[in-house]
Order: sequence, then structure tokens, then C-alpha cells
Amino acid sequence: MRLYCDNKSAINIAHNAVQNDTTRHIEVDRYFIKEKIDSGVICTPYIPSQQQLADILTKGLRKPTFEAILSKLGMENTYSPA
Repeated sequence: MRLYCDNKSAINIAHNAVQNDTTRHIEVDRYFIKEKIDSGVICTPYIPSQQQLADILTKGLRKPTFEAILSKLGMENTYSPA
């Protein structure tokens, strides 16, 4: 399974088992993901924010990015003038 991520730090934390002061709030979830990455069940490829399709559901986007993601999802903006 591919978990696309636009945060390189999150990818590095998922791959690195070393815990330090900046990651002290991350507990069981990180170890679960690390186990799945090591076994090959999950991979975490980097994807730039402009190509992150989930952002359309979670963030306010600029019009060009919004429209590009809409088209990738096969959706149509019914609110824009024809």
C-alpha cells in the first residue's frame, strides 16, 4: 500500500526508529507504521503538496491547484461560471 506524504520529516520519522526530543510525543502509532514499512506492507513515497489530492478535502487551496485536483479526481466545479 502506498501512503503518499508531502512531509519529508514525517517520512523520515516513520523510517527511523530513533526517538529524540522532537519526536517524544509520537508513541505507538509510529512503531506500528515502522513495522509495516519494514515488512514491505506500506511504502511512503514523497509527493509535492501541489499534487496531494487529499488537500482538496482538508485545506483552502488556490484556484489553479483546486481546479487541477478537481480534474484529477474526475470532478467538475459546478460553482464556476461556464
